[in-house]
Amino acid sequence: MLDRMLEEAWVYDELVRRMVETLHRGVDDLLRRAGVVLPPTVYVFAEDLDPPFVCSVQCRRFYRRADAAAAVAELGALPSALAATRLLVAWEEQDLKVALGLPADPDTTALVALDATLTERTLHRRPFRLAGAVGGASPGLVPEWGELQRLVDPALPGPVARLLAVWQQWRNEDLNDTVIRLQTAGHRVGWADSYSSA
Repeated sequence: MLDRMLEEAWVYDELVRRMVETLHRGVDDLLRRAGVVLPPTVYVFAEDLDPPFVCSVQCRRFYRRADAAAAVAELGALPSALAATRLLVAWEEQDLKVALGLPADPDTTALVALDATLTERTLHRRPFRLAGAVGGASPGLVPEWGELQRLVDPALPGPVARLLAVWQQWRNEDLNDTVIRLQTAGHRVGWADSYSSA
């Protein structure tokens, strides 16, 4: 039984590692093509399902400070309704700080991906600097990436901690009502292919 548990843990860890790499490539491409970063997004896993990746929820547009904090915390509602067992929460560090009205360093930032289970939190932080514009008519920017950093049980921005708290309440809410409420507010829900018709 222990062997099975270790094998399953490795499979999920490898899946998260690949998703972190995919996020890095996606943000790099987005910066180069459009000069923007991905909004805060949560990727939802249910480790008792096959496949375990269920959906993603991308944050709605928001006003600075209180509305930004509320919008990020709302991302925990769907994982809670799904009784999800693992989340990957991604954001761009400086973008979130500016949204929350916190001091931000204009010269450096990072792509952050928080891997959260019900008992553990591991933060994958990939710092980068914007070296300049792509050139031509493109609004894109050229990121220079630093080394990936891995932090266990890190301090988290308040809204991200609240997102996790909302998720771990495992609210007994109607799934369809939760999805409609989030989409009506402007959040974007994307179902994995295996669950898109559910």
